[in-house]
Amino acid sequence: MTNKNLLASAVIVLLILAVAGAYLSQNNNEEPEKTVQNPEDKLKVDNAFNVEKPTIKANVNKDCAGTPWFVGQQKGFFEKAGINFVDKGHLDWAQQPSALISGQTNVADAHPNTIINLLKEGAKVKGVVASGDEPPDGDLQHEHMHWLVLENSSLREVKDILNTGKKIKIAVGAFGICSDIETNDWLRQNGIPKDKVELVVIPDPQQEQALREGLIDVAVLHPPFYTAAEEHGGVRIIVSSRKIFGDAAGITLLYFTEDFIKNNPDAVRKFIRGYKNSERWSNDNPNESADITAKEIGLEKSTVHFYNNTGEIDGSKIQKWIDAMVKDGIIKPGEYKPSDLYTDEFKDEWISE
Repeated sequence: MTNKNLLASAVIVLLILAVAGAYLSQNNNEEPEKTVQNPEDKLKVDNAFNVEKPTIKANVNKDCAGTPWFVGQQKGFFEKAGINFVDKGHLDWAQQPSALISGQTNVADAHPNTIINLLKEGAKVKGVVASGDEPPDGDLQHEHMHWLVLENSSLREVKDILNTGKKIKIAVGAFGICSDIETNDWLRQNGIPKDKVELVVIPDPQQEQALREGLIDVAVLHPPFYTAAEEHGGVRIIVSSRKIFGDAAGITLLYFTEDFIKNNPDAVRKFIRGYKNSERWSNDNPNESADITAKEIGLEKSTVHFYNNTGEIDGSKIQKWIDAMVKDGIIKPGEYKPSDLYTDEFKDEWISE
């Protein structure tokens, strides 16, 4: 082979090596080709690892009953329990049962008489855990209600109603709730005829002013409204809830529809856990829970209700309400028994002390 041919062959080899090197270098620097994943397949994978939290909806009013709901959200108890809680906002207490039955909300908190009234109307609802409670004897500042009169009122005790020469006006937050049920029992226990009094419906926030203006003779208030009135001065307690209804005075139950319980037992269980942890924290931290409540409802200072620490539903306390409703002529003797109002399906969430 001539020198010219050798030189040509060497150039060709060098060109081939250069092209091959460039090709290999380019492919080594490229990222591996990405697999395009179907969005629906990706969603299935994501859901398999991130299970969606069940949603629970409730109406939370800006009043004394809001503490567990406020604390549960601000302190993260609902989230820790695996619940997506949705506050549907303020709704008049008389309308809340209808909202729950229609499915606009899922859970509510109420005294036994509210649940009985729903059962009377054919609603299928059940209590699942004890919520509110009456504090130990002597803890006056956390009792469920105080009956207040002006300091200069002629009413020193309930029997003075008989000697006033006029019909005494007593304010209640609504008819068919704790304030009128327990007021009726108070009057009945002391032999006060119904024609000696007039129950006037005035919401708790407006009762103090009505009392001071002389529009009513007795205000029936929950915390924090009785606390505010008492701190303003010029009023005194004529009776408190424990004196009238004993241990049963403050009892409330969280309740759901039977269909919701049947279809969403895990959600109910998780909500009970979060809600009760919120209530226990409120009992253990009354000052901070009061501050949270005051801010939410627009007061400078607040006190809060006392809550049942265990969650165990006590049938004897419910019976007290049943007996009072029978005496008021709302239900017949034997028409309802305590177990009609609740299920013990979730009693594993009730904590023994």
